Amino acid sequence: MLIESAKPWNVEFNILEASKDCPCFEYASTFIEGSLMDAEKIKELASISDVITYEIEHVGVETLKFLESNGTVVIPSGAILEVIQDKGLQKQFYLDNNLATSPFVIIDSSEASTIGLDRFPGNRVVVKSCTGGYDGKGVSIMSKSDIAEGNVPAVFNGQVVLENYVPDVTELSVIVARNAAGDIRSFPIVEMVFDPEINLVDYLFAPSTVANDIKDDANTLSIKAIEALKGVGIFAVELFLTQEGEILINEIAPRPHNSGHHTIEANYTSQYEQLMRIMLNMPLGETDLITPAVMTNIIGSENVTGAYTLDGLQDLMATKGAYLHWYNKSVTKPGRKMGHFTVLDSDLDAAVKKSHDLKKKLKTQPR
Repeated sequence: MLIESAKPWNVEFNILEASKDCPCFEYASTFIEGSLMDAEKIKELASISDVITYEIEHVGVETLKFLESNGTVVIPSGAILEVIQDKGLQKQFYLDNNLATSPFVIIDSSEASTIGLDRFPGNRVVVKSCTGGYDGKGVSIMSKSDIAEGNVPAVFNGQVVLENYVPDVTELSVIVARNAAGDIRSFPIVEMVFDPEINLVDYLFAPSTVANDIKDDANTLSIKAIEALKGVGIFAVELFLTQEGEILINEIAPRPHNSGHHTIEANYTSQYEQLMRIMLNMPLGETDLITPAVMTNIIGSENVTGAYTLDGLQDLMATKGAYLHWYNKSVTKPGRKMGHFTVLDSDLDAAVKKSHDLKKKLKTQPR
């Protein structure tokens, strides 16, 4: 989607990815096959590129920092990625910079049963792997009794964050753009609804229905966080709004994000074009919402693995204001994010209803 956004500007992209069987292969000017942790492959990419960016956090950060010290432009910087890669460092960063977040402790998973869990209210806590988690993986809501008895799943091996479980939150996101000159601009806040089974965004809508003072506070907190990071690039600040009206930072993603996909059709400047503007040292674009929008993820159906077709496509394409983004993934599997669609409508409730109706029809099926 980043490459698609830059096609009208004749920008060429060199890509490093683990396999040629990836969605971006046919769009790359030069394709380098290799691990995102391979120092030599990252250096090879840098040698033919004017600027480096990344669309996933699992990248060799020490290599990026080395390249920066030798003049390569990396957006966002390796130092920022180093903080974001480790959820423990992230949480500590929020604490050190007076950025509201839920209470937490950082421990080794083997010590989870020995800490005083009474510091957390309620019967449950959130367990997060400090490193390696992605798209809901490496995160679990657990009962205090299971933790006290040492029943922490093997996936949580090593450093983990235990944090307060905040029930019945409204999940919000603010996409923030900041360029090298320090100019900063945020996109209108969105509301997210998560699939409880796979811990992925089910759908989001904009504009958010929260009160204007909440929107202002969330925007202020998000901008403060990116300024504290000295961030250059696009950042998604994911937030919790508690029942008491408190706004807490959950996590920050240093890249275009699922919670900003609607901006491709719904905003004057998409999150992808905004990142391109930053990398090309162009002025930041206007971020206003043109029309209400609902973005829904298309997830691989249960019991379907391998080559596939998409049922319901005719219905989606016949719907006024509906836009499909299919990610060119060659195989499907249960719970895999295969694409998304966005529905625009001047009436947000109507857009939500259309989206829900279409989601029921869109299913991956064996080919």
